[in-house]
Amino acid sequence: MKFPHKQQLGFTLIEIIIVVVLLAVLAIYSFSFLGIGSEMVAQVGARTQLVAEQRFAVERLNREIRSAVPRSARANASCLEFMPMTGSNVYLSLPRPGPGGGNPMVVVTPYLTNTNLVGSYVLVYATEALFIYSNNQTRRKVITAVDLDTPQAGLATFTLSGAPATFFTDSPSRTFYIGAPPVSWCIDGATNELWRFSGYALNGAQPSITTLRANASSQQVMAVDVVNDLSAGQQPFQVLDPTLQRSNLVRIFLAFASSEGGGETIDITHEVFIPNVP
Repeated sequence: MKFPHKQQLGFTLIEIIIVVVLLAVLAIYSFSFLGIGSEMVAQVGARTQLVAEQRFAVERLNREIRSAVPRSARANASCLEFMPMTGSNVYLSLPRPGPGGGNPMVVVTPYLTNTNLVGSYVLVYATEALFIYSNNQTRRKVITAVDLDTPQAGLATFTLSGAPATFFTDSPSRTFYIGAPPVSWCIDGATNELWRFSGYALNGAQPSITTLRANASSQQVMAVDVVNDLSAGQQPFQVLDPTLQRSNLVRIFLAFASSEGGGETIDITHEVFIPNVP
């Protein structure tokens, strides 16, 4: 008795080879997509960290500039300098040349961010940087003593030092400003860092970053990966004098780049207005 022949099913060697090749191609493309995805995640993470770093620096710089003494901001190729303002108000009397030269400075007690005013600067109608930073003391004095609630409650009397002992002129609005020692923010092109300097003396000529490193008692790195090309004129700070239409304006341009972010540059352009009441 003969049994019917059973056909055996299977794959030929050529079919197996073709399947293996196709699977290998699919695996290569799958791993490529996974690699691209991982790289994108890493770049996004680096970019997010970079944005967070520059946001902190720009926000702090923004707050400090807004509270600066009017007309005190000045810039050079790599640095911005300004005088922090610790108080302001109006005065009732001012030592002036002539018969009133011996009068004390009587003011409406200012709102103070720093209650110890001894050693602070008081400025009246300082309309340019010359009157704020140089040896010219006709519109800038140093407070040596403060007598609160004198001659009556709500008023204060300042004892001042300076040469001359009198102010050159009155302020049209009878406004005075109290200033602290200057502060500078600078870009170090060699290290791609943004630095903050404080604790140094007034100087008629704006100090360079080299001078600040030699004289400032406080030196802090505020941001890294700052890639402004100073040699190509990418000046990070620009100060525009006030006009009838606007207040004192400081323009900030900072370029950031991270080696972990694919070399992409993030440019930050910011404008800060300094209220100006003469």
